[in-house]
Amino acid sequence: MKGRAYLKARKYLVAASSAFRERTAYGGSFFGSVLAYGLFVFVFSRVWAAAFAGRADISGYGLRQIIWYFAVAEIPSFAFGGSFWSLSQDMKSGQVAYLVSRPYDFVAYSYAQGSGRALANSAVLFAEGLAFGFLTAGAPPLESLPQALCVLAGLAMAGSVQFLLQLAIAMTAFWVEENAAFFWIFQKLALVVGTLMPIEFLPAAAQRAAWLSPFPAMSYVPARLFASWGGGREAARLLGFQLAWVLLSALACRAIYAVARARLTVNGG
Repeated sequence: MKGRAYLKARKYLVAASSAFRERTAYGGSFFGSVLAYGLFVFVFSRVWAAAFAGRADISGYGLRQIIWYFAVAEIPSFAFGGSFWSLSQDMKSGQVAYLVSRPYDFVAYSYAQGSGRALANSAVLFAEGLAFGFLTAGAPPLESLPQALCVLAGLAMAGSVQFLLQLAIAMTAFWVEENAAFFWIFQKLALVVGTLMPIEFLPAAAQRAAWLSPFPAMSYVPARLFASWGGGREAARLLGFQLAWVLLSALACRAIYAVARARLTVNGG
């Protein structure tokens, strides 16, 4: 039983490691995301510097904290940001018919591949974020090893929610050929709710609405844990919120895929 479980898991580990090696094989492939990420962090660090002129804090965040917040919040978005386009293209081109015939779970295999690529992206972006943060805001507001571990767990789950929801949106291509509009709406909401600014900066009604959505799980949680550590109890609450959305996103992907695969079979694809 254990051997069978290992062999089953090994397929996905191989998929993740292959995607990681593929992503790191060419150093120049990181140039675009590194340049865009660095530009974002620099521009918004200057925007926040202007916003904090003459003010010690906004909603409990100081300038140093908010710069570090933004540097961390952007990592999951940039690491997984392009997943939708490649996934959607597989659906539209018919490549998915070949993929689903292979002896593995399509959702799990896609997640493994996406995670492998994103791990390579995240390592580069995190190193760049630390460099920009030091240059623009000084030392990071890390207080302890438990905080650092919670931040890493938060980043891993933020990336998982990012990818799984992009996969769910990409699978709408089974019914709607031009599904990019769905992704643009998703992307803009994700940017506003917890990435450009902490949830605390939103009006009270918007904050309540935000916590009913997956968007805080996609950037806010790891950035908040990094920039404004509130202790173990708050970390457990925030990470629990993320875990719930990882599970809900995975269930949504499986439900959509089950219906889509039935449609693919009926149509003879």
